[in-house]
Amino acid sequence: MGRVSAFIVNIGTELLIGRTINGNLQWLGSRIYSLGGEVLGSITVHDRKDQIAFALKCALNSEADFIITTGGLGPTYDDITMEAIAEWLGKKLVLNENALSFMIKLRKPMSEESKKAYEKMATLPEGSTPLFNYVGAAPGAMLLIGEKRLFVLPGVPREMKDMFERYVEPFIGHSVSRGIVTRIEEIFEAQISPLITKLTKSFPSVYVKSHPSMEYGKSVLRIEAWTQDSSVDLMEIYRELENFVKAHGGKINLENQA
Repeated sequence: MGRVSAFIVNIGTELLIGRTINGNLQWLGSRIYSLGGEVLGSITVHDRKDQIAFALKCALNSEADFIITTGGLGPTYDDITMEAIAEWLGKKLVLNENALSFMIKLRKPMSEESKKAYEKMATLPEGSTPLFNYVGAAPGAMLLIGEKRLFVLPGVPREMKDMFERYVEPFIGHSVSRGIVTRIEEIFEAQISPLITKLTKSFPSVYVKSHPSMEYGKSVLRIEAWTQDSSVDLMEIYRELENFVKAHGGKINLENQA
């Protein structure tokens, strides 16, 4: 078993017409990776029910452990993510009183129109767990689809980030793999690939992957090893890599251990 994995669905016409840069995807990918997870795939779609349904089907059919959507949770007519998810799952939309009470207490709507807007944002697919928004207004939601969790987050970056840290990070923390990252110099990927193949066979519950790059004109190779198997000693893998690299005149150090 390798890293816990995510599939990301970014929703918003503004992302596809060049009006807004999709910084949410970059941030989520980096943050999930830093926590010991990985993003298996992503898709960006317009604010349209058919496209949202298509994207969710792709995410559900992937090997990802959980799904994140961003965007489309606001009070305007084209904020249809919750409605699209409910229709795709064959569920009713219901007013979540806890989500509504939280918004009213935190934001104190000043008019009847704003109360109606709050009610729209607090209307979630039946069976959802509301994710309270401490930074903005619109709540998110968490749903179970079979064995996968779906986290529905806002598109506004600061709201999305706060909600991710409050609700998604604990889930990743409970599911996260252990891992090591080694940094190797003066050894090319082609030289060490037979050893990597050997390691994947010797440690079938460990995901081993190499990443070649150039840094300041120097060839650098990083090799990662991740597992959810508590019985595996990942330092055995490091020692095998270390023996190989030193025997072939290279340099190696343990860059990260999680």
